[in-house]
Amino acid sequence: MSTSVLLDLLRGLPATKRDSDMSALVCLLMAQRPWFPVAIAVLLFIAGCAGFTADTRETPASTETTASPPTVSSTPTATPSPASEVAAYPAGWSEQGVKNTTVAFQSHYRAMLTGPSATVTYHSRVIESTEPRKNTTLDMAIDTGEQQLYAAIDGKTTHREFYFADRTLSTWSVQNQSLVGQSRASFIRAAQAFDSRVLKSQLLTYKLEHTTTRAYQGRTALVYNVTGVYSNAVSQSYGAATSATGHIVVTESGRILKIETTVTYTNGTLAYRYAHTDLGETSVTEADWLQAV
Repeated sequence: MSTSVLLDLLRGLPATKRDSDMSALVCLLMAQRPWFPVAIAVLLFIAGCAGFTADTRETPASTETTASPPTVSSTPTATPSPASEVAAYPAGWSEQGVKNTTVAFQSHYRAMLTGPSATVTYHSRVIESTEPRKNTTLDMAIDTGEQQLYAAIDGKTTHREFYFADRTLSTWSVQNQSLVGQSRASFIRAAQAFDSRVLKSQLLTYKLEHTTTRAYQGRTALVYNVTGVYSNAVSQSYGAATSATGHIVVTESGRILKIETTVTYTNGTLAYRYAHTDLGETSVTEADWLQAV
């Protein structure tokens, strides 16, 4: 995809998000020019969902909001493991949640890329809104052993599928039923391209408290309850976040297995769900549309 087309995509975003994504893109190009085509996939995904703005601090001050902590909606029902209660906090995490966003972010992807295969899903669903509804879904299968992945993104205006193997990322337009791009990329870069911006924005949004440590999907995991939102958590489509409920589940190694939250904004309420499932049981096969090309 040409630079002019990418700029057209950026111009279609709200002003604050366009500036944010442009800055991120410039930094990306300076640091890793061969990854430019993969960055386009990220921008396409972000353009179809409710993104967040946040400053660059690593540990937000806990006194930023005077709102009372909301009631937590639910917690995982995994069977408690008494022996796991002594689990150490993952790198970048503390009893109060994310201590260092960058470190927590790196810990997650390090654990994911060196761990078993997995199915990764992300859904943002509009419960109520004064703005046009912008539901977004990501479904991805990652095989870390074979270094292959398949991803499908269905946003507000874009529905595309992606397949990565042999250092090549192929992009298929579901609307046009056509192959719209192929680019060279490393597996490490491709595996992080689809959910990294969304995941990081989620980590920057919530005030958290570690409530228990459990056996979850056969692994020792820490459960954090959402106790509020930071005052700088803003959706480009729905305004400032005012409250939130839910929980986050993260393993001792830092891999985030689940985020299940509901966030109320000034212009609407959205439900978010991010999950890693079928650990070690996910396989990736070549996309049918690629075989037909």
